[in-house]
Amino acid sequence: MKKNLNLILLVMSSMFIAHSAHALKFVIYTDEPTGKASEKVAEVMKNTYPFSKFNVEVEIVKVSSSELDCFSHNGIERALTCKNLEGFQERALKSGGDQAMVIKDLNKHGGSASVGGSVPVMASGSNPRVMLHEYMHTLGLCDEYEYKASEADGYCSMDTGGANLVFITPEDPYVGDKIARNKHRFDIPWFKDIASTTPITNSNGKILGTGNVDFNQNVAVNPTKMPSTLSETSGLYKGKSCNNAKFPKAVWHPGGGSTVMEKVENGLGAPLEKIVERILASKGASRKMQIDEVNGAAPERFRGTGEHPAQVMAPAPEMAPAQVDDSGRGFFKSFFDILQGAFESMTRSWTK
Repeated sequence: MKKNLNLILLVMSSMFIAHSAHALKFVIYTDEPTGKASEKVAEVMKNTYPFSKFNVEVEIVKVSSSELDCFSHNGIERALTCKNLEGFQERALKSGGDQAMVIKDLNKHGGSASVGGSVPVMASGSNPRVMLHEYMHTLGLCDEYEYKASEADGYCSMDTGGANLVFITPEDPYVGDKIARNKHRFDIPWFKDIASTTPITNSNGKILGTGNVDFNQNVAVNPTKMPSTLSETSGLYKGKSCNNAKFPKAVWHPGGGSTVMEKVENGLGAPLEKIVERILASKGASRKMQIDEVNGAAPERFRGTGEHPAQVMAPAPEMAPAQVDDSGRGFFKSFFDILQGAFESMTRSWTK
């Protein structure tokens, strides 16, 4: 009887969770006559892991050039932005979307988005993966390339870092890796992703860092519905973003290769995939149901290897907040979470 009751409650709780999730909808506003750049961006957003694991919808809306009113931000030619971006985000939310994007009909490379900001912008002449790069800024991820001296002081003046970047001034030498981990565990947003077997120090635990980011190692693009190979381990890798600042800062990233946040032609790599997947899940995006997941079996590419794909973990502390969902979906998610908690509490009391 107890087993049957537990099963019924579990099914009902699962129904509540399923109703709280929703497809992630991007609304692209563009003045491009053909819409080709928008269509390419839509393909990238749907077919790049971990986005490919979620239900993603894209709507393309034609607007006039005067509505976009775009310009180069702070005199940086490639930093294309537009006026009234918040207005486009509000418009997207009212139409049932989650995220507005803007593509300006301009035959050049350019784009922009602030870390933790609202609306990513891209010039139509850019590689469509520029929009992926810019959108990931809105999720709280930072650039990983080296800023020019004219840019570094402005970008590196912030102290908060991001979901994939942290400022840590090493206090070398450390007594050992365990001491370093205890000292910096709350400084590193992705600390929970770092395996206990992966050190965050080198030189017998004296020097901070799993290693340096190898920017000659281009992370492969992952267009599948499966995570990248687990050989790409999360760690604490020293970057180069703020080397040219007047007062250089030591910056650290979760992966050891060149990702899309350094070169838009590159992929995310396993460490960033975990971070982005966690953020998308926290925003209530619904996952595509896989036959292997229903049956509880390991996906085909992992069978016989003893390995399993990365699992979504509970949200780690983010250095920059994710976009707030103003569409009303957040209310229903909280409502169903409360109901789920109530059913779990009832289950515990009835089965004691």
